[in-house]
Amino acid sequence: MRTTVFPGKRNFSLNGHGLSFLYGLLFAAAFVAALFFNGIRIEFFALSMALLVLLFFAILWRGYDHGMHIPATPMTITLTLFWAWLAITLLWSKVPYVSMVNFWWVGGAVFVFWLTTLAPARRHLFSGVYLAILAIGLVLALFGIYQQLHLDVKAQSTFLTRNSHAALMCLIVIPASSLFLQAHGSARTAVWTSRLLGPVLFTLYFSIALTSSRGVTLGLFMGLAVMVATVFRHVPRPRLVVFAAIVMAAYLIANISLKGEIADRLGTLMNLPSADPARFLIWERAWRMLMDEPWWGIGLGTYWLHWPPYRHPDDASGGFYAHNDYLQIWIETGLPGLLLLLAVYVAVLITFVRLVRHPRVSAAEIVTSAGLFGGLLAIAVHTFFDFDLYIYPIQLVMGLTLAQLHTMYLARVQAPVIAVAPARRMSRRAYRGIGLLVMLLPLFYFAALGGSAMLTYKARELVAQRKWVEASTAFSHAARLMPTSDLALIAHADMLRQALGQLPPGSGADRRTLYREALALLDDAEKANPLRSQLFFIRGLLYHQVPDLTGPDWADRAAHAYATALKRDPMAFWAREAYGGLLLWQGKLKLAKDVLEGGIDYRYTTGAVVGYYALLARARREAGEIERAETLEKKISEMTGRPVKPLTGSLISPRQK
Repeated sequence: MRTTVFPGKRNFSLNGHGLSFLYGLLFAAAFVAALFFNGIRIEFFALSMALLVLLFFAILWRGYDHGMHIPATPMTITLTLFWAWLAITLLWSKVPYVSMVNFWWVGGAVFVFWLTTLAPARRHLFSGVYLAILAIGLVLALFGIYQQLHLDVKAQSTFLTRNSHAALMCLIVIPASSLFLQAHGSARTAVWTSRLLGPVLFTLYFSIALTSSRGVTLGLFMGLAVMVATVFRHVPRPRLVVFAAIVMAAYLIANISLKGEIADRLGTLMNLPSADPARFLIWERAWRMLMDEPWWGIGLGTYWLHWPPYRHPDDASGGFYAHNDYLQIWIETGLPGLLLLLAVYVAVLITFVRLVRHPRVSAAEIVTSAGLFGGLLAIAVHTFFDFDLYIYPIQLVMGLTLAQLHTMYLARVQAPVIAVAPARRMSRRAYRGIGLLVMLLPLFYFAALGGSAMLTYKARELVAQRKWVEASTAFSHAARLMPTSDLALIAHADMLRQALGQLPPGSGADRRTLYREALALLDDAEKANPLRSQLFFIRGLLYHQVPDLTGPDWADRAAHAYATALKRDPMAFWAREAYGGLLLWQGKLKLAKDVLEGGIDYRYTTGAVVGYYALLARARREAGEIERAETLEKKISEMTGRPVKPLTGSLISPRQK
């Protein structure tokens, strides 16, 4: 049996290995940039997408001479319809900026799929690109192992969670396993492939095992089971035994290294509700959220903005994901979005089954396709317990994997093809001119997106250094680049609020200017994103801090802003502390205590909550609840490591500060 990543004719033409090299280089660079995104560093996401857009342009550039062939298959139809629906949901999103970013983020797999499918030499692309991804995956695996064994932190490489790291490793290692299973016989290539891949596979599986992720392990072994069952008659038994030994050795050694943790955690899979009650708690509240808008969705990528009012007090998660992508896609994109996603999975299954059952399919193709499908299946299973579809690097590798499976399918199964021949309809200059314009639009968007993110980051650093003028300039430039984003607007307004406190009492005109500018920025931010709690908190602080500029009703306006902030996010203890303090100063003890008590049951993970706890303890004392106040003061003492003196004396008004 010939060792191959993708069976097909090899050549060294520009459209073959030349384009493969360009594709591999740009894709690898985009993938590396994606690894540093983590849903936070927007500039890395923008860079990754810009590189993919350049790659798309390169493919279109070559398309004039060779034309483009658009296959009409179950995969192309369902993937395109799913992506189109994601675009349609942008029309009713309350936060267009967030939804637009997520259109490219969550739709990353579809974009990469079409990049590969439309490439003139797509049959030559996968081998080089996949080897680059495999090499990067090996580096990530080694980094994860180093984290666990030497730094005593969970193996997660560049990701924020171990589950995301393990899921990506699954998507990489299962297709690599199929290549290993093909590498047998006496041929030199087979021998060296086996010798190189064996240690690589062990490293990747060992890295997965060290995460002790139950959901990933479940998905991994289901994917491997399907792969082995498919290739059982096409791979020598000794080869399967060696492969099984590699996987089992990786898990056994990892279990020993973690002192039995893996076995203990896997044992809990027999009773999931008791093993992971926090995840079921999230699902229960997310279902309530879904029932409020079950048909058309709340807007792609906006789950985390709508989530806070539904959060259970015992939920200590970040609140960004439902930990079940099927549920979250349904919540964000409605029932059509969920059905189209499931249709994609059905189409992938149909494609795989038709391919392996084709009478002319080779053993090498069966083994390769089984590895690709096994990797996709592992993600499909794991994403029931996590948020793999919202992990951008996983999206990129998924798109590559889907495209390769589809390309293999087209090589054996006849499918309707829409042939586009630009040379027959327009001149080369016109075609490439149009292509250049089409490319520039998304490039400008991602350049603006990344530039705005970097300027906002720089401005925040300048604020920390109290360089107000430079920070204000940077914030203004960031907002001009991306006017639909509220991030720079809110941060800028908060900076002006802080600057107000630094001005001397006699600078009336300057104070009024800063005050009005801050309010205008907050108004613009509310238009861009009316769901962000922080916006209303900062507005309340502004009213609270400068009552002389706000007017005689400053207290009512501040209270309303704080109350709105808490409506958007009941867990926002900073707003609750400010609101409660204002009410206590006004002498409204009962109302203040009710406001402060409203957040006490939440599980906070930051020491900044101490101020809120101290104020609540004071309110309890003033209400005569001495024992409850002492209980809270004891908790504060345990958090800070020092005795707590009860707050006494009169609260001062902002006017007196």
